[in-house]
Amino acid sequence: MERILDVGLRGTRNYVQGSQILARTAEIVAADHPHALLTSAKFTRITLKGVRLVVGDGDGADEIGRATFDDGGTRIVARFLEIDGPDAPRIDDVPPSTSGLEADAAGAGSAGFAIAGGFESYLAAVIECVKAIHAQRGEQVSDIWFTALAQARLPVAPAYPTTGVLTVTPKLARMVGERLQTLSLVDTEGKDAPPRFQILFSCVVAG
Repeated sequence: MERILDVGLRGTRNYVQGSQILARTAEIVAADHPHALLTSAKFTRITLKGVRLVVGDGDGADEIGRATFDDGGTRIVARFLEIDGPDAPRIDDVPPSTSGLEADAAGAGSAGFAIAGGFESYLAAVIECVKAIHAQRGEQVSDIWFTALAQARLPVAPAYPTTGVLTVTPKLARMVGERLQTLSLVDTEGKDAPPRFQILFSCVVAG
């Protein structure tokens, strides 16, 4: 199965957000697998172009990323490819969904969230929180990117708390060239919250 994803350049961003790509894919997966869970995702590069979804294993050539879903033991692989042509359309930004950020210079922190309770709103809140925590590492941190999820069980259907607290615990950090690669644990406090999972980010650390 192949689909063109309905994604765009939100606000002033010069890239299509990974949360958009995963959310539009989750909607497509949910149509046939309403009980499916996102278990992992990885992005190898960003794009400001349109994105084509291909469901099924492949050799990885030309992919900008891929995600894996599970439906009662049935594994669903989603691969993302950049579309040649014009940039993705410009779309409106959305207001922040987290508040009360507390963070330290080592990458630990927490924030409250208030969301619609769906897959996209939850994932966007998580990424917003972790990105903000990375920004607190110091004034010389820039170009902060969400790169992957692992060991996750995130429902594609709306099954998330509308309010709660996200807590981020750093586990690994290493420099690869000028970029810091991090792995953190995300815990969610709230009614029917998903279990802990891993999130990976990358950022430039100067100096």
